[in-house]
Amino acid sequence: MDPNRSLNAPTFDLNEDQLAVMAAAMDTFVAQLNDQEVKEMTEKLCGQSNSIHTPEDIKEFAQLSNSSMDNWPAVKAFLNRAVAADKRLELSMVLTLLSMRPGSFVLTGHYQRFQDLPREEREKVILKWKDSYIPQLRLLYKLFFSVTCHPTYGKKGSELHRGMQYPSTRVEPEERPPVKERFEMLNYEDLVPEKKFDVIVVGSGAGGGVTAAELAKAGKSVLVIDKGKYYHEDEMELYEPNAFANMYEYGGFFSSYEGTINILAGSAFGGGTTVNWSASLKLQHFVREEWAKQGLSHFLSPKFSRDLDRVFERIGASTAGIKHNNPNGILIKGCQELGYHHADLHQNTDGKDHQCNFCFAGCKDGIKNGTMNAWLRDAKDHGAKFLDRSKVNRVLIQKGRAVGVEVTVHYDKKVNILADQVVVAASSLHTPGILTRSGLTNKNIGQHLRLHPCSITFGYFDQNVDCFQGSIMTAVSNVAENVDGEGYGAKIEVPCLHPGSFSTVLPWRGAAHHKSLMARYRKCAPMLILSRDKDSKGAIRDDANGNMVVDFALSNHDRHSILVGMIRSLQILCAAGARELHTGQFGVDPFYFEKNEESSVNNPRFEEWLEKVRKYGLPQDGAGIFCAHQMGSCRMGISPKVSVAKPTGETWEVKNLYISDASLFPTASGVNPMVTTEALALHVSDNIIKNANGSTSSKL
Repeated sequence: MDPNRSLNAPTFDLNEDQLAVMAAAMDTFVAQLNDQEVKEMTEKLCGQSNSIHTPEDIKEFAQLSNSSMDNWPAVKAFLNRAVAADKRLELSMVLTLLSMRPGSFVLTGHYQRFQDLPREEREKVILKWKDSYIPQLRLLYKLFFSVTCHPTYGKKGSELHRGMQYPSTRVEPEERPPVKERFEMLNYEDLVPEKKFDVIVVGSGAGGGVTAAELAKAGKSVLVIDKGKYYHEDEMELYEPNAFANMYEYGGFFSSYEGTINILAGSAFGGGTTVNWSASLKLQHFVREEWAKQGLSHFLSPKFSRDLDRVFERIGASTAGIKHNNPNGILIKGCQELGYHHADLHQNTDGKDHQCNFCFAGCKDGIKNGTMNAWLRDAKDHGAKFLDRSKVNRVLIQKGRAVGVEVTVHYDKKVNILADQVVVAASSLHTPGILTRSGLTNKNIGQHLRLHPCSITFGYFDQNVDCFQGSIMTAVSNVAENVDGEGYGAKIEVPCLHPGSFSTVLPWRGAAHHKSLMARYRKCAPMLILSRDKDSKGAIRDDANGNMVVDFALSNHDRHSILVGMIRSLQILCAAGARELHTGQFGVDPFYFEKNEESSVNNPRFEEWLEKVRKYGLPQDGAGIFCAHQMGSCRMGISPKVSVAKPTGETWEVKNLYISDASLFPTASGVNPMVTTEALALHVSDNIIKNANGSTSSKL
């Protein structure tokens, strides 16, 4: 098991009393509803002319609960992968307190133990935590909510899916491209006795894949090492729990240390390009100018423009084959009604029709041109070798030069592999740890992390929307991208949400209310607000157990950017015909249009509600905030005082040690970072080739 995806710490085991508290909490969030709740839910959902449920459907759905589904093993696995080790200890202490009368009184106001309270009373307690002015109680609510709902609703073949009318399997395409040849992976035996390469590339994502291809084409012997596993298209599982468990850091969403943001990052061969949503956006000119003003003139050069074009060509970035699914069509319609900017979003699919539903689980159809289908195949064709499921512990350094790496092959046996040059492209999450473990001391290592903090708003429509079907993320609006006049704000895009993820980004205002929303899953259109963070404080570090930890504090400026994007997205949903609108804010109730009211942004009640959304803002704990982009933790610059790497990508401290991933970004890109990372990797690769010392090495 990969130690960076299964934490190096004791597993989260509970005693009998703690387990009773956890079971009671789980049964509160996904509860068997009482007769009155079932009656009200039936009247609400079946009393509509466009209802897709029968009373029998609703009754069956309402009676399902965590206690009846025996879901603790999945929740335990979620806790062990998604919660930092010392935070698990804190949670264990809280569970102990709640299992005793004195502790329960302090945290709930009841003399009874938490597990002995009736479900209705437990719900009142949890709702008080949700709205508490005490951050620790709000975080306790968030933790219980996420560890209960995500594994419960995301469970393969869950009984809950039937009530949501969610198909647990997708309809396979009539035609699929020919199966691609497998990549061959090296084994420990292939690497001993000690081997030497011209270049070792650590990481196979947007940066590592491009770098490996360029150096192999230049005639260098190249070894690519990735801690993630290689999955051939035939091995990819298009199920939410399996995809997260197999192909993501810590098996899916994991929390920053403070609990302020949930993070999603790919951890498989091909890195984030294997599991991203195909969005292909070039770095905008105002960001290029900002980076150039920091002394990095390359970003305003014709060469960088040509590199961006070259990336687009190699990955087949195009809008030609786009067929907007219903949620993307809603984004476009709402923008058209309001006169807001909107555009088709390039996908790296060679202009082919690609209505896959499951890009986040890898491209089983073999159409998406992540590095595995593009740059890494170029590297393979020019003799590069590959090693998966292997963690690079440190770079070997002699006399101020990189000479190889120490790697734990298949998480089992350590071996030293020599090279004339080492390129670390292990992502903004892991490149800092490799450099630090290698003895580098630059104060900027792990600092200046940028995350593109995101939030989601929701609109419920009379018609079915089916946000889980079709081509995902095919449209974008820049209407809120320049909130401060300096190029910082938020883009509005459309996420693909399958049941597990959907259940945890929806606001929870009680078991009956949440189930009512989940039952109308097919009628919900989500809007993604992706902010360009400017001055939030983010950093990467290792904890006492050697696990990667993210620290993040959302700034007031960046909080405002998200809020403006939320307002715009709600207006877009409203203009497109939404009858009911929700935000992820704990303290803002949803808005409902009356039956006799038109969905209109000029409705006075709607305008008053938007003002409540503005005034409530985003709490310090970042309720409902998450990210899928990580950048800037080893940024490049013109001085070691402010950066980790030179403008060439070489580290200031060690010769022949280069960085070639999104950790080099001087600031947040403001767009999905894949294309920028690949263009930057072309630049770094050119510098490596130019500055090669001319030494030769044996080929494997």
